[in-house]
Order: sequence, then structure tokens, then C-alpha cells
Amino acid sequence: MKKKEEPKQVNFGAKEYFEVYWSYCSALRNWFVVFGVGGCILFVSDKAAIFKEFNKPIKIAIVISFISGVALQILLAMLNKWIHWYIYWGEENQDFQESRLYQIAERVSTWFWIDVSIDLLTIIAFGIATGCVFYQLFC
Repeated sequence: MKKKEEPKQVNFGAKEYFEVYWSYCSALRNWFVVFGVGGCILFVSDKAAIFKEFNKPIKIAIVISFISGVALQILLAMLNKWIHWYIYWGEENQDFQESRLYQIAERVSTWFWIDVSIDLLTIIAFGIATGCVFYQLFC
């Protein structure tokens, strides 16, 4: 009888943990953007007959909420892109590490609260949009 092999335990370092984090971060941002854009398209398209009965102020609030959530995620993606490019360039060019841009980028890259805050604001924006839809449909 063959002994069942136990799975090997993987010991991650900081780089591996960051790669896993970044993978989840990207997946969540993609879901946020798809949900927001998809919600807008479904809501404003003529194919969604169920939404035709909604009054105009509610429609505007829903669309603005969806667009706000998407815009927040795009701004966060741009911020992260710029910050990490400056950090990357500092690793490639040691002289750049002395620049103010690099020092600011390195400092801001440790501020996890920015990501959490933007994600929470996105969830709130989408919650408002979804709540308005459910309220109009069921109340």
C-alpha cells in the first residue's frame, strides 16, 4: 500500500506574498469595474424593460453611483501604477532613489489605507446603486 504524500508546505517571502496580494487586488478591481460598467449598461439599455418604470432622478442616482465606483477604481489603479513605476525605476537607477518623486512614491506605497478606503467607497457607491434598484423594484 502506497503511503499518501503530504502536500509540501510553501514558505513565502515578502515578494511572493506581494504577488499573491497583487493578484487578488487586480481580480477585485476587475470585478468592481465589470460590475459598475455592466450595471450602467444594463440599466440604461432598452433591453432592460424592467427599469423603464424608474423615475428620472432615481435613474440618475443609480448611474452616477455606478460611474463613481468605477471612477474610484480607475483612479486607484492609476495611482498604484505611477507609484510602482517610480519604485521600479528607483530599483533600476540608484540615483533616482535620491529624487523626491521616488521618496514620495516609496512612502505612499506603504499606505494601505488608501486601497482599503477606495474599495470601501466603491462598495458604498455600488451599494447605493443596488439599493436604489431593489427599492424601486420591490417597494
